[in-house]
Amino acid sequence: GFYWWSHYPISFVFPSTMIPGALVMDTVLLLTRNWMITALVGGGAFGLLFYPGNWPIFGPTHLPLVAEGVLLSLADYTGFLYVRTGTPEYVRLIEQARLEPLAATPPVIASFLARLLSLAHVLPVVVLLANFTAPHSFYVKRRPWDASSMKNDVTRIMAKKAFPEG
Repeated sequence: GFYWWSHYPISFVFPSTMIPGALVMDTVLLLTRNWMITALVGGGAFGLLFYPGNWPIFGPTHLPLVAEGVLLSLADYTGFLYVRTGTPEYVRLIEQARLEPLAATPPVIASFLARLLSLAHVLPVVVLLANFTAPHSFYVKRRPWDASSMKNDVTRIMAKKAFPEG
């Protein structure tokens, strides 16, 4: 359960970064009622909103704090109090912007990958549902107006021999 995480701040343990994207994705599903459109549009929106969803959580960690006569950021102080290896380093990585080639495009890349993953998860489910609910749609049926498909029809040939005209 959550016993081991109960002493951490709520922003460390609550998956609030996913809530804005999930709301938009649910809204797309509600409006379109189509899994494929939801995977494309809603998955992209989920990826685009994941990055700004971090701002309410990590925004207050940029505030200055004087602790025991030392000027620290709140991220450093929180990282010292609650031992978690990624928090101060993660905030510093965002502040220094070491990902310079991708600095302008992380939301776009996240949106593309979210769409790809949404399609990868939805497409097999749709194919399985189609196989179970409508297996007859995969059989090739003869078109009744196509004369070339009837020239070797056994029942037609046998009917001519059994019931001659005249």
